[in-house]
Amino acid sequence: MYVAPGSPWENGYVESFNSKLRDELLNRELFLHIDELRYVADRWRMDYNHYRPHSSLGDLTPVEFAESRIASGQFTADF
Repeated sequence: MYVAPGSPWENGYVESFNSKLRDELLNRELFLHIDELRYVADRWRMDYNHYRPHSSLGDLTPVEFAESRIASGQFTADF
């Protein structure tokens, strides 16, 4: 899907994610080395996808939501 430059409202899901990433990770840390950034960002990503429930997914984690959709046959993992 094409999003015109200067039109963030056209892709609310990405804008919401970017806001959370900035508020919860980038604005709270001072990174002294790129390896530190990679480590902390990977920990945040694991928490975001595997442990934190998302209200937009019925209070499931993204991994739980994907697994439930695959199990019910609503989509396949062949992407």
